[in-house]
Amino acid sequence: MNWSVLNKCILMLILGSLVHVIWIVWKVFVLITPDLWQWINLPLLKFQLGLNILILITFIALIYPCSVLRKKVWVQNCLPFLAVGILVISLCRDGYVVGVLSPATMISYISLVTVGLVLFNRKIVYCALIPATVFLIACGYLSLQGYIRYAPIFHLSSLPYQNKFWVLTMMYFILPIMITCLILFEILLSQWRHREKLIQQLSRIDPLTNALNRRSINDCLEKLERKPTKSYALVLIDLDHFKRVNDQFGHDKGDETLIKVSEVLSQIIRDSDVVGRFGGEEFILILNQSSLEQAQIIAERCRQAIEQINLNSDSGEVISITASFGIALSNHMLKPQQLISQADKALYEAKACGRNQVKCYQPEFLTEAKLC
Repeated sequence: MNWSVLNKCILMLILGSLVHVIWIVWKVFVLITPDLWQWINLPLLKFQLGLNILILITFIALIYPCSVLRKKVWVQNCLPFLAVGILVISLCRDGYVVGVLSPATMISYISLVTVGLVLFNRKIVYCALIPATVFLIACGYLSLQGYIRYAPIFHLSSLPYQNKFWVLTMMYFILPIMITCLILFEILLSQWRHREKLIQQLSRIDPLTNALNRRSINDCLEKLERKPTKSYALVLIDLDHFKRVNDQFGHDKGDETLIKVSEVLSQIIRDSDVVGRFGGEEFILILNQSSLEQAQIIAERCRQAIEQINLNSDSGEVISITASFGIALSNHMLKPQQLISQADKALYEAKACGRNQVKCYQPEFLTEAKLC
């Protein structure tokens, strides 16, 4: 799925070559087996064998410009249409020869459409698919009306499905196509699942700090709300005077500060805890199964670790980093947003009291003067 269109063309040309090798092997086998001649139009078989060899050589020759001349604009624009067109024409021709309604033709048609739409741009596929569909329908109609012979390569005196040679021939053509398509679909499905998993992971992670983003934090809080028997502590962290870091030392240093803070927080918290980026310079910790005292200890460790971060400006000047912490303890009567509001009040208290400190939310909230 991540390949360039020319790499997909090479894959298609290789698969098309293998299809024609299968045809060539079958026709050679029929030619060297006189017992089968009674059911085969030998002149047409020999003519079709020559065409299969010619198209096989063409496919192999087209691989060269796809791989060597891939930087040429005309190769990128024209070769996919040419390669897909030749493959479809060759399959339509062989489909008419064995019967447009035969199992081999129908499975080839469905496989070609499905794989083509997955690998290539719709425009490339439909430019070949629409004429091929018209051709197959026209052949079926003309055969029904008696204007052309149906499945001209076969001479069958009985119904096709009653002829052992015809049944084995269909199985010979069908099995390689089905196995190849199953392998391709398994590869495509694995890539799709990997991509979906990666997208889901990226949607949950802050791209700068690799901490959980706000959406993921809200999801965690909602899950915890559905488990009211388990207590947890919420810690809001706001970097002190962060705007000054951006204004004085540049946004690259501001980004570096956020990255280092996220790394420090991730190293200190327990495996069961969660760290996320809650805003511009604001982080949040979810401390699972934690008491208020345990949360204070962890928050104090984080505060000291942030204070000790070694960060210098481009001129060598030391950049001082500190943070203020607000803690709130969960309660089965509180919604997550109410708990965040309590932690935010405690954080405001820490900032009002001089920053670079840890404060816990108290139900009986004191005035700023008494708290400090």
